[in-house]
Amino acid sequence: MSWFARVHKPWLHFVVLGLVFYQLQSVLFPEPKVVIGPLSEARIATLEQQWRASTGRKPSPEQIARYVAVELDRDMLLQRAIDLEFHLHDAIVFQRLVRNMGFIQLAENKTDPELFHQAITMRMHLADEVVKRRLIQLMEQRLLVDAPPSKSSVEDIEAAFSQRRQALRHPPQYSIEHVFFAPEREQDVASVVTEIMEQRLSARAARQLGSPFLQGYQFVKQTPDQLARNFGDRFVMGLQKALQESQSRAESGDGQWLGPIRSVYGLHYVWLSRFEPARDAELKEVEQQLRVDLEYAAGKQALQCAIAALRLEFEVRGRTLQDADEAGRCE
Repeated sequence: MSWFARVHKPWLHFVVLGLVFYQLQSVLFPEPKVVIGPLSEARIATLEQQWRASTGRKPSPEQIARYVAVELDRDMLLQRAIDLEFHLHDAIVFQRLVRNMGFIQLAENKTDPELFHQAITMRMHLADEVVKRRLIQLMEQRLLVDAPPSKSSVEDIEAAFSQRRQALRHPPQYSIEHVFFAPEREQDVASVVTEIMEQRLSARAARQLGSPFLQGYQFVKQTPDQLARNFGDRFVMGLQKALQESQSRAESGDGQWLGPIRSVYGLHYVWLSRFEPARDAELKEVEQQLRVDLEYAAGKQALQCAIAALRLEFEVRGRTLQDADEAGRCE
């Protein structure tokens, strides 16, 4: 039998034409995309109220657009998580919905699986904010599993270290003890200082000659910012000035009395037991911090790119924020 005779069969023609039409149908008449948005006016008003509450200012149109874009992305992630039935297989969602059923007094004589099934039937998972946040979190994790961020190389860490060298610089550290003089005792400062010097009192013994100080008397390896939280900026500037003056006289930075130095509380006669000047960080000291920061940034970027790709599968309405810059970073 010839090849032409083999294929010249009406039933075979019917099958082939059916397959062709089926494929053309998916191309010419694709399934409509799921619509996300637009946000209701009430929901946008809530976003504006949240902005005012957190900043005390009226949001600009650009800020509202960014808020709306974030909310639409959250709605999209939630929809995809539900499409994948994450809500049916997560222990946290299960426990939350079962507990909610108990709160509304529908748990009598029912097992936990029965309560969970009833909660799903009531679409309670679509109204509970904790459940929605959990589903969005699971969807974000899924996106990162499907498109994981790149790992940081040695070159990446070295480049980040070079760029952030100034920010990573270790601030100076002061180890001090002090004698405090409240405002009503400031006239005693000169005599107390004289007694300390003549008797060569230790800082611990000398503090008995001053006033009580609630924040304490000994501060070890404190940065200027840490000292400012206990004494105020004026004290820190006074301490730095007193130390500079002593160093200009070729006096040692460690083991010396400085002051008296004024703070927001009164006067302080300060024993500087140790001073460690500011210095550049070494790569081995901050390598782990840089790695964590780079991996966090890479994960955030990978997630943004995955969300941008997911948007192509939905019809997102009400999103006015342009994503050209984001698309460029994801290429």
